Amino acid sequence: MSTQKTTPHILIVDDCTVTCRLLTTILSIAGYHVTAANDGAGGLAAARSHTHDLAIVDLHLPDVSGLELMNLLQPETPFLALTIDRSPEALQTCIEKGALGYLVKPLDAETFLRHVHVALERGREQRNLRRALRDNHTVNKALGVLMGFLQLPEHHAFEALVAHASARNLKAVALAHDILAASETLSGSAQDAHAQEAVRAARAFLRRFRPGHR
Repeated sequence: MSTQKTTPHILIVDDCTVTCRLLTTILSIAGYHVTAANDGAGGLAAARSHTHDLAIVDLHLPDVSGLELMNLLQPETPFLALTIDRSPEALQTCIEKGALGYLVKPLDAETFLRHVHVALERGREQRNLRRALRDNHTVNKALGVLMGFLQLPEHHAFEALVAHASARNLKAVALAHDILAASETLSGSAQDAHAQEAVRAARAFLRRFRPGHR
């Protein structure tokens, strides 16, 4: 049996030509395959023509925002956010959008490669988990509940469920059962005080899955 590993393919999207060249050089020397684009349209075209293990996306692109591009790339391509903005608000926004990391320019090669390595590992774990849960009927129904109740796209609902389960050391399937139970509570009648309290508790439980909820 072959033990050869596939070399990760990384997509860089940044309108700064110097940054693109620098990051491409660093990654290429480290042994990665690299594709670079200078705007959102080019990045999206590259993502559609080839499977990438990770995208590194600048938040300030000339044609679309980096956050818009990230939404289009998910869930197939995990991503790192790249920016000059050090504000806590920008960091929180990227986390809520599902970024695996947040890189602030200027970058030193060692720190950059460390973030890339961690993001590739996390992206690999997410893909494996997604494959394992893809055909689970209970999980798929629970995702539908979260998507409807919180108005989330599928990949955000999935990441919220997985993150919630991981943070509380729960199995995703068991948590999915809890989500379905909460949904059933909301669909029932609430004619007495006990039922009304159960409905409030069910709503509070489902709101915990909203990105950025504390």
